[in-house]
Amino acid sequence: MSLFKIRFDQGGGPLTVEVVFGHVQVGAYALALWDKKGRRKRKIGEGINTDQVSDAYTLRQPISENDGAILDCTATVLGGNPGPNERYRVDMIVSQGGVECGRQSEEGVLGSQSISTRLAARLTS
Repeated sequence: MSLFKIRFDQGGGPLTVEVVFGHVQVGAYALALWDKKGRRKRKIGEGINTDQVSDAYTLRQPISENDGAILDCTATVLGGNPGPNERYRVDMIVSQGGVECGRQSEEGVLGSQSISTRLAARLTS
């Protein structure tokens, strides 16, 4: 199975990754970057979307090191007491120079008090 791909410009500036929760829901996440061989993982950030801390992270390594790397986001949506057919959504958005390169999303029906999901995408130039 191949991973979802997000393309970026090798000649552009640094990449920024942001985690966004939809439907005005509380969410917590952990974001990591794997090397292109999937052997080494580096933590990029973690947080909760209800604090005053940004949920966007700039990848600080040289832009060429991002080619083939895998973004990995584990997210939990906290639904409290969800109503019938209440939905959830989580987006992992990659931007370069303020322009969106792509996003990996997960959405569905929130059938319990919380739901966890994992988003992954391979960065390619």
